Amino acid sequence: GEEDGDAKRRRKSKWDTSKEVDVGNANDPSRVSKDAIAKAQRMAAIQAQIAQQMSKLGNAAVIPDVPSMLHVPGAMQGLPAKKETFMPAPLILDDKGRHVDSSGKEVSLKAAAVSTLKANLRESNAIQIVQPEQLKGKDAAAAATMVDPRMSMSTGVRARRATFTFVEDQRYIKRADKFRTKMAVAEFNNQLKKMQEDRGAEAAKDTLAQVNLALLKKKKEAVPVVEWWDVPFVGVEGYAAGKEVNRDKATAYVEHPIPLDPPAEAAEPPPLPMFLTKRERKKLRRRTRMERETQRQEMVARGLIAPPEPKVKISNMMRVLAADATADPTKIEQEVRRQMKLRLKNHEERNAARKKTDEEKREKKIGKLDREVDVETTIHLYKVGDLKSRHTKQARYKIDINAKQLRLHGTGIVTDEESLLVVEGGPKALAKFQKLLLRRIKWDANDEDDVDEDEMKDGEEEKERGENFCRLVWEGKLTKANFGEFKFEAATSEGNARDILRRKGVEHYWDLIKSFDDDK
Repeated sequence: GEEDGDAKRRRKSKWDTSKEVDVGNANDPSRVSKDAIAKAQRMAAIQAQIAQQMSKLGNAAVIPDVPSMLHVPGAMQGLPAKKETFMPAPLILDDKGRHVDSSGKEVSLKAAAVSTLKANLRESNAIQIVQPEQLKGKDAAAAATMVDPRMSMSTGVRARRATFTFVEDQRYIKRADKFRTKMAVAEFNNQLKKMQEDRGAEAAKDTLAQVNLALLKKKKEAVPVVEWWDVPFVGVEGYAAGKEVNRDKATAYVEHPIPLDPPAEAAEPPPLPMFLTKRERKKLRRRTRMERETQRQEMVARGLIAPPEPKVKISNMMRVLAADATADPTKIEQEVRRQMKLRLKNHEERNAARKKTDEEKREKKIGKLDREVDVETTIHLYKVGDLKSRHTKQARYKIDINAKQLRLHGTGIVTDEESLLVVEGGPKALAKFQKLLLRRIKWDANDEDDVDEDEMKDGEEEKERGENFCRLVWEGKLTKANFGEFKFEAATSEGNARDILRRKGVEHYWDLIKSFDDDK
């Protein structure tokens, strides 16, 4: 009675969802819900589709066991019967060793290209390529007899467009040289074989030099009476004296001979100098010094050279030599000053070693002046009023010595009426020479005080000088200088002056100064 009371008093929990199940009727088909039957049928349909795709690929369809669906009515409907054994597709080869199927068609083992873009998929679906069927047996033999081999069949491929085909330079010359070499080798082999037949075992002792000597002794071709290119004009008789040349064969066309390579190739031109900006020069100098310092540090690290002494100065003496400086400051200061003097002395010695001597400076300056005229030569023509009198002696000396120092070429023709200066050289040298003539020399200065009175003859009176001048008449460019080292030449007349210039082929220089207006 108490147990029944406890059962009545026990309250059910709201979380208790368990329900009583009739175990005895679990296999009753009426107990299965309609949703479970629909799910089982869809699963069976999917399995049937998979089995059908597998059968197309030549493999046996493997259907998994579904024990949980055996008791469901209609779940196994539509499934194919399970095969007991699995047999792979047979490998059939034809007489050429190709893989064919049971009908005799060749099986392509290449992977088909898969198009991923929509545009490619549409294009591949729109174009369908139909391959012609191959004929076999008697049909193929009959078709072969019906084909005319002289007929060309269109392949559907566009023919290549005809273009110019140029002959390579010296193509036939190289082919002829190759043929001559081949014939010479053949003749050499025949000669060697003949010698072996004639002399037997002794022929093996013959060297290659002896065989070549035998070939060189071959009779050379005699010089013809008339060359082949002159035959149309003079005939085969030769170059007889008084024989007329057939001018009808002469045409306006020119036969250009084949250019031959020189025996020695010309030297390559020197590379052009590279001019760097100031910023680029500083960058290059900084990089070079950095590389040199890095190399020195590596050599110190490897022990190849001794490490440099610390660069001690008065300003950093206490910081570098902390312990020693406090022990004996006076001694350390003297040592630091000695090192500073030694560094200054070494610096001055290095500068003195790099400094050019007076002779080297002179050679460098002369070399720069000589290199100016390597490409082209500049020429100046000057007209001077008076260079013959004693008052212009100092001016003549300045002109002569400056022309030699500047490595100038030319001549100074001095006459009673007027004088001509022809100066040739580099542009920089002529610019300095022009400043000398037009600025530094005072042509109208009064130099009477410089004249020695004892040099004047008794009773001779000094002529009054007019206003002297110097004018630049013309300047131009030349490929090569016409005159040698600059020097003065005296001309007694205008004809004598023209003769001096005519010897150099520049007689027209005198016409230029004669037609020049002095007032300009």
